[in-house]
Amino acid sequence: MNPNSEKTPVTVTLPAGTHWLCTCGQSKNYPHCDGAHTGSTFTPKKVDLDAPQTIELTR
Repeated sequence: MNPNSEKTPVTVTLPAGTHWLCTCGQSKNYPHCDGAHTGSTFTPKKVDLDAPQTIELTR
């Protein structure tokens, strides 16, 4: 089950680089966007990190 679909905060550690994060809650590769939002009003959130970072995500 996708933790984002229940609006539960999730803590993840992401490496440095550009990440496209899921905002629709339907990604099978959560927290990363896999295009499941196509045809909806959702768009992924772009996150650019200069260094690895632990972040908390919610929908």
